[in-house]
Amino acid sequence: MPLAAFERTTQFAPFDSKYDRFLRGEAELTAEEEIGRKLFFSQVFNCHSCHVVDTRENVRNEAFTTHRYHNIGVPVNATVRERNGLGLSHRDPGLLDHPGVDDPAAAGKFKVPTLRNVAVTGPYMHNGVFEDLETVVLFYNRFILTNAESQTNPETGRPWGDTEYPDTVDHELLGEGQPISSLQVGPLVAFLKTLTDRRYEHLLTD
Repeated sequence: MPLAAFERTTQFAPFDSKYDRFLRGEAELTAEEEIGRKLFFSQVFNCHSCHVVDTRENVRNEAFTTHRYHNIGVPVNATVRERNGLGLSHRDPGLLDHPGVDDPAAAGKFKVPTLRNVAVTGPYMHNGVFEDLETVVLFYNRFILTNAESQTNPETGRPWGDTEYPDTVDHELLGEGQPISSLQVGPLVAFLKTLTDRRYEHLLTD
C-alpha cells in the first residue's frame, strides 16, 4: 500500500532528534536533559505506562506511545466550546464514536499520542485545553496528591475542571507511580524537547 510504504520512509519517521542522535553516539545530552531522561524511564514514575512500548532504556526508534486508548480525565476546554458553539453540555465520546465500538466503557477514551515533536505541537491533550508542557506534566499529580497546589491548574489558578466522562476515567492507571515534584518538571520537559525532529528544532523555545 502506498501510504504504508511512505510511513516506513525516513521522510515520515526520520528518527534524527537529539535523543536519537544521543543513542547513536552523535550528540550529548545536557545535565538537565539527562536527569529528565532518567526520570522518564524510571519505573518510579508512570510515563512508561502509556508512552513507551519497550521500557528498557536506550532502545532505538521508540515511538513513545503504546497506541492504546485511555480516559485520563482531561478537563473540558470551555474556551473552544464557546467558540464552536457546542456549549458545555456537549460531550465528546472519543473512542465510543468509532463505528465499530459500542462498549459504553469506551466513552471518553482517546488514543495515546506520540511524544515525538511534542514540544512544538501544542496546545495539548485531545482538546487543546493546556498551553504548556509543564502544565501537562503537573496535571497527573491531581490523581496522586490531594493538596491544593496539585488540584490547581497553574495556567488558570483555578481547579483543573470537570472531565466529560468521569465514570470511565482510569483511576487505577493514573494512581500508579510517584508524584512529580516541581524540581523534576523542568528536567522532564527538557528531555521531551530532545524528542524533536531535527527539521523542527528551530521551533524550540527555552
